Amino acid sequence: MAIDKLNPRESLGFLAWKVARLIAGDLTARFTEAGVSVSVEQWRALIPVYKVDGLTQGRLCEILSQEKTGVSRLVAALEKRGLLVRVADEHDRRVKHLFITDEGRRLIEATADLAIENRLEVEKDIDPEDLAVCKRVLWDIIKPTLEIENCCSEKV
Repeated sequence: MAIDKLNPRESLGFLAWKVARLIAGDLTARFTEAGVSVSVEQWRALIPVYKVDGLTQGRLCEILSQEKTGVSRLVAALEKRGLLVRVADEHDRRVKHLFITDEGRRLIEATADLAIENRLEVEKDIDPEDLAVCKRVLWDIIKPTLEIENCCSEKV
């Protein structure tokens, strides 16, 4: 039976999902402890907008690998909190450009160290060569679907 062949320890999708959840949970705890009142999901959505002023909402969907409705809710919440603004494209009003506000910029800059500390804590007991291989393999999977030059560098 096919179900008998499913093993979470052998599933790259399950393992990647679980690691992402653990890291997000740790970062949430750091944000809470620091008094940061933004969710990790919202914070992750702000980063590409911080890096690329005028990023379209459609491109943000691609970067986050999320559906339009979910990203629209995220953007609306961030806009309501004054962390970004949406501006309709002058040629096609259906296209929305996203701009981070000064408050959003301050939030990202104030929390970047927390994210870096979180990443270093997660990686501290992993052999550097193993970690490099792991990251390379994951990027090999992601690369065909995502341009990383502008939005997904490791600077934040």
